[in-house]
Amino acid sequence: MSKTDWKGIHSVLVTPFAQDGSIDFKRFAELAEVNIANGADGLVVCGSTGEFYTMTVQERIDLFEATVKASNGRVPVIAGVSDLRTKVVEELCAAAKAAGCDGILALPPIYAKPDLRETAQFYRRIAAVTDLPLMLYNSPARMGVNLTPDFVASLADIPNVVAIKDSSADIQQVTELCAKVKDKLAVFVGYETMIRSTLPVGCSGVVAMAHQLSGKLVRSYYDACQHGDTAMADKLEPALFDIYRCFKTGSFYAGIKAVMNELDQPVGIPREPLLPFSDQQQATVRSILETGKVRETIKQAG
Repeated sequence: MSKTDWKGIHSVLVTPFAQDGSIDFKRFAELAEVNIANGADGLVVCGSTGEFYTMTVQERIDLFEATVKASNGRVPVIAGVSDLRTKVVEELCAAAKAAGCDGILALPPIYAKPDLRETAQFYRRIAAVTDLPLMLYNSPARMGVNLTPDFVASLADIPNVVAIKDSSADIQQVTELCAKVKDKLAVFVGYETMIRSTLPVGCSGVVAMAHQLSGKLVRSYYDACQHGDTAMADKLEPALFDIYRCFKTGSFYAGIKAVMNELDQPVGIPREPLLPFSDQQQATVRSILETGKVRETIKQAG
């Protein structure tokens, strides 16, 4: 039996920035509320989508506190604590606990490209300094290390390792991962576009990027896939894939904000090193949304 009841749609929040580059906490609280209202089962703060890599430690701590306040106990709040320096990760773990977060999400040490022996040491060290439930995070394209199913299974004995987010985009790997650990860990995929293919093999849910900008589209799609409503899934799926096409028009995390701004959900621009989409890129986003009638599908979904 899995160690946690985390499941469903855990929405990883963008961080809206004001014109002066500071965090817009009022808008952030509004976004958290919209996510919960549209059916999020959990919130992830300071994930990659939230641009954690551009923030100071204090800004991340402030966001932990803001998310807990906004959630007010309605859904779990998972704090992104990823960093290159283990001591910073430990500091963020302590801050997440103090803020009242329900768990933590941690990549392997960023940039360093540790091997699996070093990655195991890192996770065991982090798990030893906090009693918060820990979600492992596999993102091989960005980290240069792949948390294989056998590796994940080797960490499942750690009491507070309760889940994994797998962003390998590899259905074969996710299938094997579920076969090995789904009775011990909650397995989440990192892309809504994999919901339909991974729920049947034992995934517990998705750490979602598009949920926050698409009304109840992802909620309705997830429920349709879970309950075998093929007609509804077929109806909603093209819009979801079009949204992901928009993300890929430029830098992925800049793309999420570009889509939100295009859909009249102002969240400001990304922090450097990422840049706002160029006029041409924004026009491509607009064209994809219009051609695919994404706005209309969002309205129909909820």
